[in-house]
Amino acid sequence: MSAQAASPRPPGSSHEPSLTRPGLRGRLPHRRQLPILTWMVVFWCGLWGSVSPLVVVGGVLVALALVAVFPMPTLPPAPRPSVVGSVRLAGYVLVDLLRSSLQVAWFAVRPGPVPASAIVAAPLRSRSDAMIAATAEILSLVPGTLVVDIDVPSGTLYLHALVTGDPETVGDDVRASVRRMEERVLAALAPGALRDGVAVADDVREARS
Repeated sequence: MSAQAASPRPPGSSHEPSLTRPGLRGRLPHRRQLPILTWMVVFWCGLWGSVSPLVVVGGVLVALALVAVFPMPTLPPAPRPSVVGSVRLAGYVLVDLLRSSLQVAWFAVRPGPVPASAIVAAPLRSRSDAMIAATAEILSLVPGTLVVDIDVPSGTLYLHALVTGDPETVGDDVRASVRRMEERVLAALAPGALRDGVAVADDVREARS
């Protein structure tokens, strides 16, 4: 059996893959980059201290030039927030704020020693930077608790908390409160993250237990 040698294709053949550099279209900003472009224009107007048409147009041109020369990575699509979850989160935070404010005010005016405090490590389920930051910010708003450090790789919050109950169970109480807050944050900002096996986004994932 004889095999025929394949003749090389000419350089201009249509079967040859074209290796061309991306043109101007490949450098145009994606619609997901519109927020950063808008921020650049606002920052430019702030530098000039004017919102005249000339300054605004100049800011748009500068922003487009920066994105074209220094392409920025596009962020993965974020999960769509839940309206019901957001309302529940707002209500829970308001109730917690009122309860904690009254509790801290009572500790400030009551006779007796100042309540002790403790540093508690509370691991989170999510490894998303956005969800960790949102949970930490909301927890710091509540009087009596303050996030003093965050270990992002392990998803652990370190909180300064007042010891209002049994000192032996303060760690478990704080961790349970953090877990409830995180669940409400995920239900509001990343619905579906609490369901096993559901990928909400590249940047929101569950910790394997």
